[in-house]
Amino acid sequence: MDLPYFCYRFKYRFGRSLPLKKPVDIALELSSKCNMRCSYCYHADPDALKWTPNFMGLETAERILYDAAYLKVPSVKLNWRGESTMNPHFNQITGLAKRLSEIHKGAFIDRITNSNFLFPTHRNDIFEGLRNQTKVKISYDSFIPEVFDFQRGGGNHEIITRNIDKFYNTKNRKTKIILQAIRTNQNKDEPIIETSKRRWPEIEISIRDMVEGRNEKDVSDLAVKKRDPQNRRACIQAFTRLIFDSFGYAVMCCPDIERRLILGQIHTKTIKQLFNSQYAKAIRERLKSGLAFQSLKSCINCSSFESYKGYKPKWDS
Repeated sequence: MDLPYFCYRFKYRFGRSLPLKKPVDIALELSSKCNMRCSYCYHADPDALKWTPNFMGLETAERILYDAAYLKVPSVKLNWRGESTMNPHFNQITGLAKRLSEIHKGAFIDRITNSNFLFPTHRNDIFEGLRNQTKVKISYDSFIPEVFDFQRGGGNHEIITRNIDKFYNTKNRKTKIILQAIRTNQNKDEPIIETSKRRWPEIEISIRDMVEGRNEKDVSDLAVKKRDPQNRRACIQAFTRLIFDSFGYAVMCCPDIERRLILGQIHTKTIKQLFNSQYAKAIRERLKSGLAFQSLKSCINCSSFESYKGYKPKWDS
């Protein structure tokens, strides 16, 4: 682990106690649309979405990326409430992020996209956009087609597996691939790690237990873990990152899918102004005191694993 990466992860992990004046992590919601209907996701019921589905425009993405690079923000993630690869400018935006990271040394150590890999295998522009990044996290819950299709509604196990094969075997690929699986009662006994390593030996595996609270549906048949709402603490995200929705509005954390904690808009304020606004500081103080868990709806119902005591982010996550 080199020094810049260590410093980035140190600031993220201990950001609640550090006097940070700029975020260590920026996320761009390239798409708030999704081409899948995963059973435990808010996209499972498109008619009940609490936002207007949209693609981030190229101008908005450029403005955020140039500002982040100028500030030498270490990490940029290209995901939030939708599927980033659906954005018609996906390759251009990831290409710009890569160029800026090479020009502004110390910026964009990580450029991460979450992807469900549900796109035509001949779309080389999407594969090129994925190769522009240091990491790609692929949502892939099961090697059993029936289980996969049950959990990842609207997906296609054959196409997605074929696309992972193609990307994994790309000549001279430098992008790290992380396979993300949600552990539910449907796949709890499946040897996902062992099967993955046999097929893709160098791939990394990240498995999370399914918990209730990520949407308003009854997912009790999927959940494998419950959380104690009394075991709360100030989350890491509000102290270390900004997330920009597809319209360019900044929020403080990914569980705030209804955008209740909007800090402002990138076309009227800079990243530094947004991060250091009085509103942002007030929310952080309420999180530290615990008042947020009694008065801020986004925090009261938050199911993020980072907002519970005992969680420590991995150094390389």
